[in-house]
Amino acid sequence: MEKYRGGGTVPPCPHFGECGGCRFQDIAYEGQLAFKRELANEILDGAAAVERVEPSRPYRYRSRMDMVTAFGKFGLRQAGGYRTVVDISSCAIMQEGSEAAFRKIRPHVLGIEGYDYIRHSGYLRYVVVREAMYTGQVMVNFVTSRRENRLGPVIETIRDEVHSISLICSEGLADLSFGEIFDTIKNGYIEESLDGIRYRITPNSFFQSNAEAALRIYRTIRKRAGGRVLDLCAGVGGISLFVAGTADHVTGVERSSEAVETANINKELNRIVNVDFVCSDAGEFLRGARRDYNTIILDPPRSGMQKGAMEQIDRMGADTVIYMSCNPLSFRDDIQALRGYAIESIEAFDMFGQTPHVELLCVFTRKHY
Repeated sequence: MEKYRGGGTVPPCPHFGECGGCRFQDIAYEGQLAFKRELANEILDGAAAVERVEPSRPYRYRSRMDMVTAFGKFGLRQAGGYRTVVDISSCAIMQEGSEAAFRKIRPHVLGIEGYDYIRHSGYLRYVVVREAMYTGQVMVNFVTSRRENRLGPVIETIRDEVHSISLICSEGLADLSFGEIFDTIKNGYIEESLDGIRYRITPNSFFQSNAEAALRIYRTIRKRAGGRVLDLCAGVGGISLFVAGTADHVTGVERSSEAVETANINKELNRIVNVDFVCSDAGEFLRGARRDYNTIILDPPRSGMQKGAMEQIDRMGADTVIYMSCNPLSFRDDIQALRGYAIESIEAFDMFGQTPHVELLCVFTRKHY
């Protein structure tokens, strides 16, 4: 990585080097893309080959930031140090609207009892700020250790400035920034729009961290997805609804009941009739799945798919398998099970600027013996 650090690039963020949110601000953007290509190919180890990493916004792209409130500080974890929080005043990868909300509530949050995640005591664990890139709507979620609202003065500073405010309880020992929504102060959702498809995003639901990069990936998927489509790990219906216009029918499978509920709302918002959502673990669904899908789409979490699920997908015999991955390592391991398929294309996208992470999109076609 050191060979890419030439040129004397000055990091725009005053917290760079201390905060663990970014690692590459001292590397010119072209150097970042070159390094990510090299790293991805090293991890893939011959299973596939990435020719280039498609650029995106290097800054002001991130749709969600989980700000820690602990030890009298409000910010992000220290680089390489879980036990330390860096008290930040700004963030170069946050979108403008969410950073404005963060700046406004920051002095008030510092007056609220934070949470000591080492001793497991205190009140306010996280402030999660989310922003939809193409609508500009901003959501603020306060994650507390108890079902109590001690946040009146903080909430009033942003009530008229943001679209959604919710209180979430995470009372276990695990360090989580999601949980039970126990008070919806305002709306309880924001909406994003990608090529005219409206997506409602709720406090706990997943949506892509970089909407610009996601839109480019979704457009590529839509070109290759046809016939009867199975979309595994469907979330709030991001891909399912986006490809519905070129598919005969789409079945979206998602294990989060909140996400499935939101996906069905999104289906109604867009008046789409050829998509159905099923609340199920992907592996369990596949064990009893029909075998007449033409296209299977995968967008799993960083841990990837279960081995048994990948083997079942291989046996189902769909014409095309499309795998969207945020982790080249789990992707490499997963695709070993696709023995009946050959790689038609693989692309890499810079979904996470200023970090070593890269998003892969791989299209597989069925081998004909």
